[in-house]
Amino acid sequence: MAKREKKAATRNAILDAAAVVVGRHGYGKASIGRIAEEAGVAHGLIYLYFQNQQDLFDQLLPHVGEAMLRFIADATMDAKTLAERERKGLDANFEYLQHNPALHRILNEAAFFAPKAHQQYLRRMAGGYTRSLQRGWDANEISGFDESELEVIAYMMIGAREYLLERYAVSGHEITDLPPDVKKTYLRMVARSLGLDSSMMLPAAKESASTS
Repeated sequence: MAKREKKAATRNAILDAAAVVVGRHGYGKASIGRIAEEAGVAHGLIYLYFQNQQDLFDQLLPHVGEAMLRFIADATMDAKTLAERERKGLDANFEYLQHNPALHRILNEAAFFAPKAHQQYLRRMAGGYTRSLQRGWDANEISGFDESELEVIAYMMIGAREYLLERYAVSGHEITDLPPDVKKTYLRMVARSLGLDSSMMLPAAKESASTS
């Protein structure tokens, strides 16, 4: 058991190092040598855990992406409505990215360097989002849409977040939180589009007022 745990820890350390290197240099310059140096392991050791560089890249996005999805899931666990889940999920999404900015570059560049992993991750993310919308649908919180449209709505909301991130929160290799007025506009748009209770914005407004 101890040996298995040690192997898992080493594999995770290599993936964490790869996240740092890709976040700093991009996939194109993320050589096995750079990753080994960042991880503090011998160059050849990486090939005991990954078949080649592409195998490492293919496993990188699921590794770092799942950590963010777990973080968001934990943050929204006690939310009682879809509106509350959306507000808390948005906050958690940007909080995680502020502390782990490399994920943004890893996700964006994966579409070219690790396309299968990129598609799998998008489906995984959209699946969680769709389940949240399904809960809202089952609770009669959503109006104006058919149940069959929930997955499409999920992808649209994910896309909206990504473009707001690019426009208002990315600065070089750093990521900041969305400005309060941008968050408010996004949440109002979601509330009005889905027919949700617009009071979903009130907690965010109170929080921003208390920290200003």
